[in-house]
Amino acid sequence: MQNSTNDSKQIQSIARAVAILDHLAGNGNEDSLSNISRTIGLSKSTTYSIIATLEQLGLVQQDQVSARYSLGMKLFELGQVVHSSMDLRKIAVPLLQDLVAKYGETAHLGVLSQGEVVYIDKVNSPHSIGISSQIGGRNPAHCTGVGKMLISALTAVEVEKIIAEKSLKKFTEKTITNPAVLQQHLHKIREQGYAVDDEEIESGLRCVAAPVRNHRREVVAAISLSGPAQRMDTEKLDQIVSGVVATANIISAQLGYRR
Repeated sequence: MQNSTNDSKQIQSIARAVAILDHLAGNGNEDSLSNISRTIGLSKSTTYSIIATLEQLGLVQQDQVSARYSLGMKLFELGQVVHSSMDLRKIAVPLLQDLVAKYGETAHLGVLSQGEVVYIDKVNSPHSIGISSQIGGRNPAHCTGVGKMLISALTAVEVEKIIAEKSLKKFTEKTITNPAVLQQHLHKIREQGYAVDDEEIESGLRCVAAPVRNHRREVVAAISLSGPAQRMDTEKLDQIVSGVVATANIISAQLGYRR
């Protein structure tokens, strides 16, 4: 019962905080404490308490002269991330569709979040036997093509932190579970410019991934092509590597990346 009460209070606090942000966004992005509290129907003290927390988080800022509150730069930064993600998908999806049409396998667009892969878009294979993944789904980084590509762009220390937090769970006989071996493997990926998941998360499944870079040369995402190992045999794999890398380079160029 106590937990339920606490959860309700937390939800109420979050709802009130969002109401304040919504009010500022719809009020010319600036207002006084008195008017904010009156508009959203809370006491001044409660409103001030919430605003003070939002201010600490950078979500709200106060003008030192007028004492009026406005939306903080943190929201701008978060908005930029969302905007970039939307731009990325808009650019990538048509090219992923071309990739799927050419090779007949499933394409993914993924990013790194909290040490794991999050798939932000997917184009399905035309074959009846495909890949059981979904947009918004998560997978470990150490045993997926997209994941290994993304963490290969990190420093060794950053990779160690992910290993410590997430561990190197074994999924198949080919999963890399030794930290030193993984670090060596990531070094190879950096050198060759692409990653291969050779039945490391699921037996019978292969995947090729390549990095997507922005105008600052940062790896912001990775694309991949995945399919059954019997279809993605050694001969076809070489062709797919070339196709995936070329497509990733086109996406990167459209995001402003220059070699």
